[in-house]
Amino acid sequence: MKQCHVIIKNNIRDFYPANFAMVMATGIVSIAFEMMNFPGIAGKLCALNMILYLILCAILAVRIMFFLPNLMTDLKILQRAFLLLTFVVGTNTVGIQLIIFYQATALATLLWFIALTGWFTCVYFICFNFMQKKTIFYEIVTGATLLIAVSTVSIALLGIRLLDAVHLQADSIYFVMAGFWTLGFALYLMIITPLTYRLFFVRFEIRDWNAPYWICMGATAIITLAGCEFIARAPDLPAWEGIRGAVFWITVIAWIIGTLWIPYLLFMDIRKFTHVNTTISTPIWIKIFPWAKLAFGTQYHAYEPSSWSRVFPMGMYTASTLLLASAADSDALAIISRYWGWFALLIWSLTCMGMLRFFIYKMISYKTIQNE
Repeated sequence: MKQCHVIIKNNIRDFYPANFAMVMATGIVSIAFEMMNFPGIAGKLCALNMILYLILCAILAVRIMFFLPNLMTDLKILQRAFLLLTFVVGTNTVGIQLIIFYQATALATLLWFIALTGWFTCVYFICFNFMQKKTIFYEIVTGATLLIAVSTVSIALLGIRLLDAVHLQADSIYFVMAGFWTLGFALYLMIITPLTYRLFFVRFEIRDWNAPYWICMGATAIITLAGCEFIARAPDLPAWEGIRGAVFWITVIAWIIGTLWIPYLLFMDIRKFTHVNTTISTPIWIKIFPWAKLAFGTQYHAYEPSSWSRVFPMGMYTASTLLLASAADSDALAIISRYWGWFALLIWSLTCMGMLRFFIYKMISYKTIQNE
């Protein structure tokens, strides 16, 4: 019993910063299916996401109370500081769900302020870490680095939703939200340039490929979604017409960039999942649908906590394309996004099954240790 207690204590102390990617993924898939007019699926995913968020927040709160030095250590390590931004995005995603599904504007406002505080904290430590680093930027940049752009835009996304929900047409506050959106897009361009150079012009081994590289597309998707929300909800005044036009074209460009990333991301995923020991032939079930490795198989089981970073961009692309289709009055875009939405739900399901297997295996390990 004592050893089991030690294991639980160690898991809270070493709580993986990117666990909130699960909340990000589940939340945006539920929002996408609400937009696709499947309220049954959307509602169930929303309820599940509220439970997941509360559990993860409880673990994080315990870690802050009893293991604050360990959390500070994470903040002082550059890559882990980026991963902590999943808390910011996850919190803002839950805030949007509260508005859409429960009309809980007051609670969503509280979450926005919590997310903003988390964003400032993480950005402070990221800037501090960068000043301490003495290395070439493209050598350390990864898919997870783009979380700083995603988190920045998520602040604007929930903020715009809140302004609309409370019917507050304050020009200055909308300008602040537009500033966060613009900053997020600028950060994306700043990071994606060396990241593209690393992926295409520097030797890149397939073993280095992981799910967070999907954020190359996911970041543009959230920029698209926030841009569409801004166009739809900004004050209906003549002074804003020019701004709306500029936002619309930047939004379209962001969507095109994200769409162009998709074939490469799918190709690299397939290569990663079908890459096995050269002495062993790839099983037929992997060749048919490589993402099945997320949930099935023993030797080939490929789930890891960062796998949720693949699902969030897929769900975000569905939601953003649906909203862009509405803004551009394009039926073709709406059809594309609906098919993609079902693919995103399938990947979410496989990732969820993989996570359950992962936890069951850990519980069996705990019981084995306890019996010993």
